[in-house]
Amino acid sequence: MKRRDLIKLSGLGATLAFLAHQIYKSDSWGNQNLAVKNLNLPTSLASTQKSFDAQIQVDWNTAVAESTPFVFGSNDYEITILENAQDPVFQKLLVDLNIPLIRIHHSQLSDRWTDLASKSWDEATIKACYDASYSYNPTLVQNIPRWPEWMTTEGEDLLSPSEYDNYATFCAELVNILNQKQQRQIMYWEPINELEKRYEKAGKLDDLWQIYNQAAEAMKAQDPNIKVGGPAITWDNEQVLAQFLQNCGDNVDFISWHRYATGNPEISTDELMSRTYNYNQQVRKFRSVASRYIPERKIPLFLSEYNINYSWKSGEKRQNTQIGAVWFASVLKHLAESGIDMATSWHLKDGIYGMIDPRNNLRPASTVFAWGNRYLTGTVVDTDSDHDRVESLAVNQEPGKRSLLLINKSAETVQVNLQMTPSTFSSQKVEAVSLSENGLSDIADAVAIVNSQSLTMSPYSLMLFKFAV
Repeated sequence: MKRRDLIKLSGLGATLAFLAHQIYKSDSWGNQNLAVKNLNLPTSLASTQKSFDAQIQVDWNTAVAESTPFVFGSNDYEITILENAQDPVFQKLLVDLNIPLIRIHHSQLSDRWTDLASKSWDEATIKACYDASYSYNPTLVQNIPRWPEWMTTEGEDLLSPSEYDNYATFCAELVNILNQKQQRQIMYWEPINELEKRYEKAGKLDDLWQIYNQAAEAMKAQDPNIKVGGPAITWDNEQVLAQFLQNCGDNVDFISWHRYATGNPEISTDELMSRTYNYNQQVRKFRSVASRYIPERKIPLFLSEYNINYSWKSGEKRQNTQIGAVWFASVLKHLAESGIDMATSWHLKDGIYGMIDPRNNLRPASTVFAWGNRYLTGTVVDTDSDHDRVESLAVNQEPGKRSLLLINKSAETVQVNLQMTPSTFSSQKVEAVSLSENGLSDIADAVAIVNSQSLTMSPYSLMLFKFAV
């Protein structure tokens, strides 16, 4: 990636903190390459003279999983407000990032897209919001988080049993609007979101499963080709998942859940980074639960929300720096190696979490997702590290192409001894780039560095290597 290829997107305005210009070029492999340069990252991380050694081993011949573009998805709620959806700069950024899987969710979606007077979906608004969004045609997951405000509730905001049929009809009507009337062919649907805690507290989880079943059956009556899943549980609770599958198994086409790393903004970055492997473990546990209750078919697993901190009021900011980019890279490594089917980060744009800030500036994490979609899909191969703060994700793509992502999750400089089997590659086709506290930069003499088997990685940094073999 050469600096002369820097292209400023019109409409972005003055460069601010975290402002990222986009770089585009067709690289030697014929791919569109997007990266983030001149991140102007905060200087709160003091430079350190500490360093340690680590050894990374890559076995290109031993496959461990398949990584698809659906691993590198995200959530969007700009589509739920027409003015936001019609922002041309935001929509251009989505095209450039090319996020392949987008989950449409907002807790107030059922009220934003409906008309209180008529107590029905506002078809014109829905059409306008969809028409303004996603010109590059990603795969979509349509979430319906809960019932609209006009439906009767009782207790701690539990839907009245008298409304169960009405809610099922309500969900089915949106399927009819989007897939029949507007012919959008949305494949994936979640009819509830994070409702299990209040139902469990009231001792009425069975009621929630009844609501799900009635909604799923009504939705499929409108379009038998759709996939309906859930229960989009707040935490990766295996007991709740087991109850869901026991009660709803016949109506489950995929399993969805959420996992945030913490609710405490004071947790150390070291501790935060140490928890990323938990994402791999949870996928494997959920796959085991699914196999136990639905042994006759493979149920896709969908982590439909994840980020560093579940509390948007906590003051957590690391997700918006290169620390967040490194955290996401490590989580995505473990998700890819687990063989997860789908994952969508929380989320595309806002002032707290988004990979795009409110002024349409790309944040560092956007680079990781752009890398993932372009270079980290394919056959994931076996890697090993002798240090728990240094990781790698290695992927065989189409014949003749390989990618290797190195991840330094520590606050220290690391000297990486890289051992690859087999080690042969075309000396003319090795490209490398790094993301660190200083921003994004090309790695000069990538061939010599790989041949020397010794790499220096700065604190909380990433290196991406692309090989032609």
